[in-house]
Amino acid sequence: MAKYGILFNVDRCIACQACFVACKEENQVHPGMAWVRINRIEDPKARVISYFRSSCQHCEDPACMKVCPVKAVSKGAFGEVLVDSKKCIGCRMCLAACPYGVPQFNDAKVTNYFGDKAPLVERELEPWQRREPGKAEHCTLCTHRLAEGRKPACVEYCSTGALELVDFEALTPEQKKRVEAARMMTAAAGTNPKVRYLSTHVDFSKVSTKPAG
Repeated sequence: MAKYGILFNVDRCIACQACFVACKEENQVHPGMAWVRINRIEDPKARVISYFRSSCQHCEDPACMKVCPVKAVSKGAFGEVLVDSKKCIGCRMCLAACPYGVPQFNDAKVTNYFGDKAPLVERELEPWQRREPGKAEHCTLCTHRLAEGRKPACVEYCSTGALELVDFEALTPEQKKRVEAARMMTAAAGTNPKVRYLSTHVDFSKVSTKPAG
């Protein structure tokens, strides 16, 4: 069985937000929420600004799964980390445990950009687009697309080819070299994420996206 992850070439990212928009549309992520976020790191001495995306890292040993009291977090068929909203009780233990601050909760309970007004186009949501406010949610690696042999939306629509879907169980020789050169974000957390970062200027093993406090 395939075990998918993403290789992200930071040097190619131009912060165009295509991955963010693709994720929003594909998964109908609610207003005010973002499963994919674009961050920046500045190196004044080298005069370089590096942009990088952060999202669920789809860890091999996910901290969120260990602490969930109702077993709402599990791994999908391709090694992706998923949340069962029917089981989730919104306790936020997953958020406290995640080294990357990934799980999100729609506390505002806003699910429509049009407010009380009817949307311009009425359409039925797909199963993967239906979520209950107040429950944990994050990037699913577009598991519905993987099941159809397609790439995640963010990878497909990346304008510079910075994102690459890889199967860790069937790496090509070229992909193996890139994986070996890539870094895991916040490596000291020990969760073995399957999103890896290639960068000339930033050591991502020491980068953290977990909010302070």
